[in-house]
Amino acid sequence: MPKPLICLILLLSTTVACNNFDASKIENLNKGKVVVIGHAGLGFHRWFPFNPYPSNSFTSIKKAIEEEGAEGIEVDLQMTEDWKFVLYHDNKLESMTALSGCISNYKFEDVILLNYQLGYPFDAFQNEKLISLQQLIEYFKSLSDFPYLQLDLRTSSECLNNEESKLYRSRFVRELTNFLNAQEVPKDKVLLISTDKRIFDLFEQFNCDYPTSYEVTGDFEEDLNWAINNKVKSFTVKPKILTKERSKAAHEAGISVVTFGAKSKSGNRKLLKLNPDVVQTDNLGALKSLLEE
Repeated sequence: MPKPLICLILLLSTTVACNNFDASKIENLNKGKVVVIGHAGLGFHRWFPFNPYPSNSFTSIKKAIEEEGAEGIEVDLQMTEDWKFVLYHDNKLESMTALSGCISNYKFEDVILLNYQLGYPFDAFQNEKLISLQQLIEYFKSLSDFPYLQLDLRTSSECLNNEESKLYRSRFVRELTNFLNAQEVPKDKVLLISTDKRIFDLFEQFNCDYPTSYEVTGDFEEDLNWAINNKVKSFTVKPKILTKERSKAAHEAGISVVTFGAKSKSGNRKLLKLNPDVVQTDNLGALKSLLEE
């Protein structure tokens, strides 16, 4: 056999081997089972793979659950001036709507059903509006099995001063606790995520017994010690911070690991190799195919 052909065969076989993924080798608290969560539904609108739907929009969430087979959804939660909850990712409304400023400075009736404006070509394929947490819960309850619901709590606002922000955080946790209890949302299906350690004191203050997760943004080891001391049972960790060793350290402390954000098959493969318990993905098809290999 000619030497160049042998080299090509070896190269191709090496590439295939590198692309293979053995899901049975995942080591986590779920005995290798990874919970598949749609990141704000189908993820963020993008060119490839083409997704014209805004994050947190109803169609994005519905398609993730009913067509892509997500076991649950992560959404971004913000509170209006009159203490009602709306799904929206960005800090300012002008990024994706005709309004400007923060949701915290608007009444519920001013922002609910507000049209998303994503620009060309996405608006030719979508006609989505902002939706409320109430609408999301009603949809989840209409399904045969209530999906996992992970709420990224946006408890700070760029449009509030320090004193206003303190009151906003407190009111946010109190109103959310009351809302979830009143709606009888199943506690085993909910995860409340925050980057603010002060929120965990408020969870305790308002007797919020829904599962919580601290989103690590800084020193992992320092945050792990804090989590252990404060009996936090879940970490949400950016991929650039997470390693296999850090996942193992969290698991040894009885802390589950959530990571997020991959848009491609290779990106999702990298996430799985970190041994998470939960993945919030922007490409559900890619993640599910890897777990089925």
